[in-house]
Amino acid sequence: MNIQKGIVMKKGTLSFNTIVVLSLVFLKEAYATTCTEPILSNCTCTGTPLLVQCSKKGFTEIPKLFPASTRRLQFAINKITRIDNGAFSSIPDLTSIDVGINKISRIDSGAFSGLQSLSKLFLDDNRISSIKPGTFTGLTSLVILHLQTNNLTTVSANMFDKVTLLKSLYLNRNPLLCCTMVDFFEWIPNQRSIQALTGTCHDFNTQTDIKSFDPSKCPVDGQWGSWSTGPCSVTCGQGFINRNRSCDSPSPFNNGTDCIGSSTDSLSCTLAGCPVDGQWGSWSTGPCSVTCGQGLINRNRTCDSPPASNNGTACIGSSTESLSCTLAGCPVDGQWGSWSIGPCSVTCGQGLINRNRTCDSPPASNNGTECIGSSTDSLSCTLAGCPVDGQWGSWSTGHCSVTCGHGIRYRNRNCDSPPASNNGTDCIGCSIDSLSCTLAGCPKSYGKYGREAGSWIRKTRKWKWITSRYY
Repeated sequence: MNIQKGIVMKKGTLSFNTIVVLSLVFLKEAYATTCTEPILSNCTCTGTPLLVQCSKKGFTEIPKLFPASTRRLQFAINKITRIDNGAFSSIPDLTSIDVGINKISRIDSGAFSGLQSLSKLFLDDNRISSIKPGTFTGLTSLVILHLQTNNLTTVSANMFDKVTLLKSLYLNRNPLLCCTMVDFFEWIPNQRSIQALTGTCHDFNTQTDIKSFDPSKCPVDGQWGSWSTGPCSVTCGQGFINRNRSCDSPSPFNNGTDCIGSSTDSLSCTLAGCPVDGQWGSWSTGPCSVTCGQGLINRNRTCDSPPASNNGTACIGSSTESLSCTLAGCPVDGQWGSWSIGPCSVTCGQGLINRNRTCDSPPASNNGTECIGSSTDSLSCTLAGCPVDGQWGSWSTGHCSVTCGHGIRYRNRNCDSPPASNNGTDCIGCSIDSLSCTLAGCPKSYGKYGREAGSWIRKTRKWKWITSRYY
């Protein structure tokens, strides 16, 4: 089946008719009755521009996903309790939202942000008791706003832009106290497009139509004016500013309450830093320069408690110092003292001197080692030579005075074993001597000198006997 639609088109002075044939397929796309998103499976999506119809489907919150072409939303008669920030951010081209007859008690201030094409908003029959500032700010196309049958006691101009395109604002069946809506009544005259404003006020135990309410009869609570500005209590560093204010913006009127709070106050103030003189920090603790005995500790400190600042003077004195330190005594190894000097063991000649020494220069202490070596010793000593008495050496051996028979053998000796020295006595006795000697017998013939020779021998023997006796 095809549907023919005639369209008259003009170009310049030429008119002609064009027959546009729309197929059934196109009609199905334009008037689809099902929503493809699973969360919207019980809803219907119809019309051009697209209407998502989800009324009476038991929703408890606004779904996050809608067809991108959605322009109108119907979520009336559900169980939705709140509208969160950015609830409709996925479909910024919405023109109409109906969430009437739900259980909405909270609307975040950014719930409708970015919906610049939104022209109709229905929030009737909910449980809304307050609306946050800025909730409808930025809805530059909003024309109709329904807030009927809620729990609103006040409506403030700060919910809206300064100037809007609103034509209809319905506030019926709310317990409005119009004396709390002074800024709203000052805002209304600036909305040149408003044609319908409905609602009633319940001030002074009287119900009054919102359009005829006279806010000048309302009590005006006092509001504080601006704080005065006083000087800082110091010329540098941290101080205080004492300030005051008056309850005159406005002053209390028609039995309005006085301003709450103090008319005086103090604030801290900070000027250029005061000069701060440097102060030394604590000395560091260093090690002793030795591991035993007397030593030094080198320590230092920093001018940082506080450091000099703002032209304050630096620390006076040295940043380094040395202190004496005393640890346990160092080990001292024993050292020998001088040898004692004793007498020689003899009064003359070669002898020995026995000497000794003591391990006391210094003695061993603090686990130091004892002296190494002997405490006693012997040295040779030489005095003037001792008297030596001369002693005879051995007799020399001479020849017999004859070649045969009986003769005399002369011998001698020297006083040299040893010789006398150092005033010793010389040898006692003769240095020469004779002894008889007998050789083989001589022949009896005396020859030419036989008798005379025998006589000479006899004389010689007698003389030898005499000399050996007296010498």
